[in-house]
Amino acid sequence: MSFIASAAFSFFKIGYKLSGVLRREKPISSSVSDSMDMDLTGRITMRSEVPETIQDANRGIVLPYFRSSLAHSFWRAQEMSLFRRASASFERPILDFGCGDGSFSSSIFDSIEYCVDIDEEALLVAKEYELYDRLFTFKQLQVELPSASVSTVFSCSVLEHAMDLCSCIGEIARILKPGGRFHISVPSPTFTKQMTTLIDESFADAVNRFMFHRNLLSDTEWQKLLEEYSLQTKQINCFQPIDFT
Repeated sequence: MSFIASAAFSFFKIGYKLSGVLRREKPISSSVSDSMDMDLTGRITMRSEVPETIQDANRGIVLPYFRSSLAHSFWRAQEMSLFRRASASFERPILDFGCGDGSFSSSIFDSIEYCVDIDEEALLVAKEYELYDRLFTFKQLQVELPSASVSTVFSCSVLEHAMDLCSCIGEIARILKPGGRFHISVPSPTFTKQMTTLIDESFADAVNRFMFHRNLLSDTEWQKLLEEYSLQTKQINCFQPIDFT
C-alpha cells in the first residue's frame, strides 16, 4: 500500500471510530413476503443506464462508472473484468441468477436469455435495458423454467445474501443441462479477516451486517455444498487482496 493510500486510510479509520457510520440501519424491503426482510443490495440504480466503462485494448473492463456510487464502481471493476473474460466461454442459453437492476450485466453482455431476482422493483429496472429475453422472480423460475434447459448460469456476488441458500443451489442444479456450467463469485471469510486486520473485529462485523452477508463460506464449504447437488467444482480463483480492500 502506498504512503498516500496508507495515510488516507488512517484518516478513514479514525473517522469510522468517531462517526459510527456503519451503525446506521440500511434500507430493507418486505416486498417478498410479510415475514421476510429483503435487502436492497441489487438496486444500484433505478434507471436503465449502462455504466460508462474504461477498457483496455482487449476489451477487458478496467473500471465501470456507476454514477450513484464511486465505491461500487471500484468494487465491481474486478468482478466485471473476471466475468467479461469468462463470458467468452459461456454457452447459450444463459441465466443471470440474481440480476438485480441489470446494470452489472448490461456492461458485459448484449443479450441474455434469462434472469431471475427476488426483488420485483429491481426487475422492473432490469427489463428496461431490453437485455433479457425473459425475466423471472424466484417463484416464477421454479414453476416456468423447465429442468435441464440452461447451459450456463452465472451469479455475481449474490449467494452471500441468500436467505435460503440451499433452495438457490438446488434450483440452479435443476435448470442446468448435463455438462452445463455455473460461474459464481462470492466473498469468503478472508474478507472478514481483511476487515479485522485493517481496523478491528467490530468493524468487520459491522461491514458484514451492512452488506447483508448471510453466507460467508470457505472454499471447502462451497465445494461440499455444491457436491450435495451434483455440482462438481472445476476451478477456484481468489481475488481482492488486502491492498485492494
